Amino acid sequence: MTGQMPATPETTVLTEAHFRQWKTVFEHLTGLQMSREWETPVRAVVGRRIAESGCGSAEEYLRLLQNSPAFSRREWDALIEKVVIGETRFFRYRATFTFIGRYLAEKLRTGAELTKLNAWSVGCSSGEEAFSLAMMLYRVCRGQYGSVPFAVVGTDINGVSLKKASQGIYHNILERGVDEGTAAIFFDCIGNGSYRIKQFLRAKVAFFRHNMLEPVTSALIPPMDLISCQNVLMYLQPWRRRAVIRHLVALLKIDGLLVLCPGDLSNWKPDNLERVSDSTVQAYRRIY
Repeated sequence: MTGQMPATPETTVLTEAHFRQWKTVFEHLTGLQMSREWETPVRAVVGRRIAESGCGSAEEYLRLLQNSPAFSRREWDALIEKVVIGETRFFRYRATFTFIGRYLAEKLRTGAELTKLNAWSVGCSSGEEAFSLAMMLYRVCRGQYGSVPFAVVGTDINGVSLKKASQGIYHNILERGVDEGTAAIFFDCIGNGSYRIKQFLRAKVAFFRHNMLEPVTSALIPPMDLISCQNVLMYLQPWRRRAVIRHLVALLKIDGLLVLCPGDLSNWKPDNLERVSDSTVQAYRRIY
């Protein structure tokens, strides 16, 4: 969770007890831990939403949030879009993308039966990671070992970020992880420092809203060859991390790859995962 969210004159001042109550509900619904440094700016956001919602007091707001399903659903959507602000860039953690490309190319070289390659970017924010995966898969799947169809799914809890991801328009990409050769292949310059992902690549990537704490059906997420969940688990309590990872592993194909951030897992993993022997990444292969 990043960004500065200053209070405005319309902001309702929350007592410590009010904010603790709101924070408890928020962390229960999203799984996100709110660090002490974020309490001041987030408190301003919540206070502003109380004023914007037309509630006469913090007590009324909290009561509606917990007891009125229609109000709660609408309000949590608005709050999540303001509180959960993703920060990302193209090819973030470059070593991870290098490893994934090498790993998949080796599978193709050794004759692995891949009729279609499916990848999932969990917590994709505004789409940079999902499109980075698609660029990498495009190069691997059209390489010297044959042509394999592929598709990428990007999910996030933040609807505003997903809207930007679906548009595929980004600014100053050469300063955000994209080299000139990659820009020429996958982007159209649309002026004023803005670029749009080319249609042939956008057609390979689908975005939808999903809270990673909630089960997802196979109709939305087919069995995956690759799941990337980076820069997300660090915000969760350890027991929630384990629950999310178990859920992700259940959606991996046998021999599928789960890629995390270094430190996301320590001294624990599901029995059906085997860590890959590459010290530059934290990645696991599903073995059964």
